[in-house]
Amino acid sequence: MSSVKRHVWFICLILILCMYPVNANAAESEGDGYVVTVYNDRNGLPTGEANTIIQTQDGYIWIGSYGGLIRYDGTKFRNYSLEGQITSSSIRALFEDSKGRLWIGTNDQGVVCLENDVFTEISSPEDFSFLCIRDFTETSDGTIYVASNSGVAAVSDNQLLPIVDRFVNGNTVYNVKADRYDRLWVALDSGRIGVIHDGMVDSIMESDVFFDEEEIYSLACYDKYLYLGTNGNVLARIDISQETLDISKLPTKCYTTGTVTTHNRIDITKAGDVLVSGLTGHYTLRADGNVTKFDSEQNATSVNCSIMDYEGNLWLASSSTGVIRYSKGYFTTPNAVAGLEDLSLNTICKSGNNYYIGTDDGVIVCNNKWEQIHNQLTSELEGVRIRFILADSKNQIWFATYAGVYCYDPATNELQNYTLEQGLLNDRTRTLLELSDGRIAVGTQAGVNIIKNGIITESFDIDDGLVNPAILCMYESADGTLYAGSDGDGVYAIKDGKITNHGFNEGLSEGVILRIVANADDDGFFVSAGSSLYYWKDNAFHKLTNWDKAAGSVFDMYDRDGKLWIMQNKGVLSVDKGALLSGATASTISYSFQHGLTGSLNANTWNYLSDDGKLYMVTRNGVSIFAFEDIHNSEPKAIVNSVVVDDVTYEHPNELKLDDNVNRITFNFAELSYSGTSTLLMSYQLVNFDKEEILFGVNSSGSVSYTNLPGGNYTFVFRIYDPKDMENQKVYQVAIHKDKRLTEYTLFWVGIGVLILLCVAGVILLFYRRKLARMQEFQDEYKDIIEQSLQTFARTIDAKDTYTNGHSIRVAQYSREIAKKLGLSEKEQERIYYLAMLHDIGKIGIPDSILTKPGKLTDEERAIIQTHPAIGGEILKDFTALDGIAEGAKYHHERYDGNGYGEGITGEDIPLVARIIGVADTYDAMSSDRCYRKALSRETILKELRDGKNTQFDPEIVEVMLQLLEEGFGADNQ
Repeated sequence: MSSVKRHVWFICLILILCMYPVNANAAESEGDGYVVTVYNDRNGLPTGEANTIIQTQDGYIWIGSYGGLIRYDGTKFRNYSLEGQITSSSIRALFEDSKGRLWIGTNDQGVVCLENDVFTEISSPEDFSFLCIRDFTETSDGTIYVASNSGVAAVSDNQLLPIVDRFVNGNTVYNVKADRYDRLWVALDSGRIGVIHDGMVDSIMESDVFFDEEEIYSLACYDKYLYLGTNGNVLARIDISQETLDISKLPTKCYTTGTVTTHNRIDITKAGDVLVSGLTGHYTLRADGNVTKFDSEQNATSVNCSIMDYEGNLWLASSSTGVIRYSKGYFTTPNAVAGLEDLSLNTICKSGNNYYIGTDDGVIVCNNKWEQIHNQLTSELEGVRIRFILADSKNQIWFATYAGVYCYDPATNELQNYTLEQGLLNDRTRTLLELSDGRIAVGTQAGVNIIKNGIITESFDIDDGLVNPAILCMYESADGTLYAGSDGDGVYAIKDGKITNHGFNEGLSEGVILRIVANADDDGFFVSAGSSLYYWKDNAFHKLTNWDKAAGSVFDMYDRDGKLWIMQNKGVLSVDKGALLSGATASTISYSFQHGLTGSLNANTWNYLSDDGKLYMVTRNGVSIFAFEDIHNSEPKAIVNSVVVDDVTYEHPNELKLDDNVNRITFNFAELSYSGTSTLLMSYQLVNFDKEEILFGVNSSGSVSYTNLPGGNYTFVFRIYDPKDMENQKVYQVAIHKDKRLTEYTLFWVGIGVLILLCVAGVILLFYRRKLARMQEFQDEYKDIIEQSLQTFARTIDAKDTYTNGHSIRVAQYSREIAKKLGLSEKEQERIYYLAMLHDIGKIGIPDSILTKPGKLTDEERAIIQTHPAIGGEILKDFTALDGIAEGAKYHHERYDGNGYGEGITGEDIPLVARIIGVADTYDAMSSDRCYRKALSRETILKELRDGKNTQFDPEIVEVMLQLLEEGFGADNQ
């Protein structure tokens, strides 16, 4: 652009500026109603100055100073420079881009980028330029530009690439900002501004294009506007909404920033509020046109940068003060104007256009502007201790003092004093009440007086039933009963001249009554007694303990908007009245010094509630005005700062995988709230370990540790929520997997259990094997004894007939072989063997003459010998050591066809052992010599056995015997 064209352009712009004079009509405030908090090296901030400040999307506050890079989470400051995570300790600029990366401009080492908790240094040019960084901006394509003492550069591949242009290269650039068309606007230290587009400087403009005397000191872009700050007190807003700039048509508007001069920096919030940081203060031009200013009285000096956090708090970075936070309070105060700082007050009231304030040394009167007025009233009451001030319905002002009662008429300036001489019970008066009929009730140290039409008409004292006549408060119910709270004896009800005491007999446990306040919803009333709160209803006091009461007494109460507003020493408590009276836990919100309260509260002081709903509270430090406004919580932000695993710290992890040898896990978390007024609550739970959610608190940070966690999967859930709006909450989670130790696997313990069981089983088996071996030895011994005994019996039986010697043992052996061939068990084979051995035991009862008779037996003799099975059965019937032993003896001569002797039973009704013995017995008889014949031949025996099938013998057993004989078994094998 030629010099001539530039001058023409400048002249046109000056003419346009003249069309827009400085705006002085915006509504201004001087920071009233804000709570000012200063952070410096004396209260936690690790430095006494600050160059820049920013709040990142995650909610952290970051501070750049010559003392390092500092992060604040609402409770703790962390200095990354001191930790060595960033090498430079001199930070000049901070910027967060659209990707959530934090760009850090140092004063001596260039640019550093923080991404995912990792710091990366951006390479500077080889000539060591671009080390002193002033500002950052980002264009729509995500390119980051840097302003420095060496010009402007773009960040590309972690390197700074300077814009080579003689107007900016090598010059100090205070600011660089991108507009909606990605044009870069730069403010130079020479007081000029430039426009860079597509890497080239389009134009350079001098300060006198925009201002008569001021020089451009800073700039910012927002939406369609360019804002210019100066070294004076003029702020310009220029419309740059057109893609092609026509300087002659740029609408411009100017604002005066008053006492805020030398605009070091301009920052603009997302809502469009313009924040001007000045050498002599701070100026906020809100989007609605209102203006707020802070100056040195609010610690706003040498301001280098400012932000508005997500909760609406204003933060200033000051090179002389440190960091200053301005939080919108819930109290305002006239103390500075009225000169009430550091004054402890007793009572306040308003009548007409004046405020009347009672102290221990007289009355202070202020007009509507809170300017003190000195008149006859203040002179008359000078030095008088004033406890209560009442404005009655006739616009008269009543004063309860320690010098009697005064009545002041502002219209006539008349002042009347009521003392003992006029009938007052005591000159020390504590409280006043205008009754529904216009009379004035006076509470004194000695009882109650009633004043009507300027005359004391009634008195109630100890003689009338006021056992403790010192009266601290009064209340009139709808039926005209006057309730007087005493200094130790509960409440007195005065009605139609009669006095009734309500106290300890009705449930009151403390007798000093500080307040009686009606319930707006029924005929009950609240009573502050001693250190407790009671509710009077149905002729009884009900103690209310279901609210978060602070220490000490309740000084005052107000029933408004469904809440009971309670005054205690450290401030105001808002209590849910419905829950309070129902017995449920009543939500309790505290308003105190961090909300703007100027001083602590006193007992026996009296506040003033105006018609517009504002409460004028007297404190130990002047007056605080409270509007009963509910605290509004912004969308909550909180964070898990870190997880410390033994000695290793993980920043903001989403998940962690831990070895099985990890001992301690510590979660550090914080509510990222900075207003000091938040009522948000926090809770945490380690799912799969904690049985339930654990409430942590409000306005705080914290940590929780877990040691020796079993291996497995867990989720640490950190929640922040608004108890008044449960949908207003945020939940943060960290997934944890811890490997199991070998001892935590079920299979390990199953294996250990199996191994133990095997060992135990081995020991038991060894024990029992030894025991069984010994038992087997004993058994074998017993078996031998039994067998030998039975054989002895058998031989004894056989010895009666020399021809049958050995018969019983042979039959036993044959029977065992048959049982074996039949597939019977070894135990059964052995049993049959023993039973067969005694099958002829009945022959003991047969005479030898018959048994050994060589010739043919007579029928009588045969009948006798056929009784031996029955005799044997009878002998063995009580022998229970061998199951069924009697069966072999009793039934071995039964026949399969039923023609045998004994009982004549047939077939399988004959016990198996008897059927086996019958075959074995017959075979042995045929194969042995007898007294009456020789042994039969083999062929004859086989024939006889075959012929006896199904008649004499069980066919299956006979067949088995025949098989045995065919296999070569028989008498020759014995």
